[in-house]
Amino acid sequence: MANIVKKSFEDLFIQAEKLRNSGNLLESIKILTKIFKKIPNNKAVSHSLANCYFQLNKLDLAEKYYLICLKNDPINLQTLNNLSLLYLRNKNFNNALTILHRSLEIKNDQENIVEKIGYCLIQIKLYLDANKFCEKYLKKFPNNSFLLEYYEKSCFRLGKNIEGLKTLQKQTGFIQFDEDEVKLI
Repeated sequence: MANIVKKSFEDLFIQAEKLRNSGNLLESIKILTKIFKKIPNNKAVSHSLANCYFQLNKLDLAEKYYLICLKNDPINLQTLNNLSLLYLRNKNFNNALTILHRSLEIKNDQENIVEKIGYCLIQIKLYLDANKFCEKYLKKFPNNSFLLEYYEKSCFRLGKNIEGLKTLQKQTGFIQFDEDEVKLI
């Protein structure tokens, strides 16, 4: 009997995923909700529900299901990164920053996550933290234009103008230094 029930839930989940992938999100949510009521700790179901709600721009519900996912699997990179995108979309930079740091701790070579952390630090106006963070990760990703921009901005905000100008020169090539004088070319 248990195998029959399990099999029928698997079939329902496959059907819900097909609906979700074809853009029929509301029908997918109906099926996924039925499954979730019977199997609330199923990571795949709660993640699919979160994704459906995210696509429908129902961000409160998406957050609810992403958090359920993380409760059941706290190191799931896909869930962490999706939740951080949700927070970024809502301009909730503090929560995004917390989630992004967790993601980076799990896998430290995610260049796009490093960019988003730099962005959050600048948006929150944590310029010293942004400066140190960007300086550290520019060693790993030296040509990342986002990190260079955030580093440059943090330098200027911290009064490190020469360093900021050197970073700007690296990006644009339009600045020349001659004995403590700066010339625009």
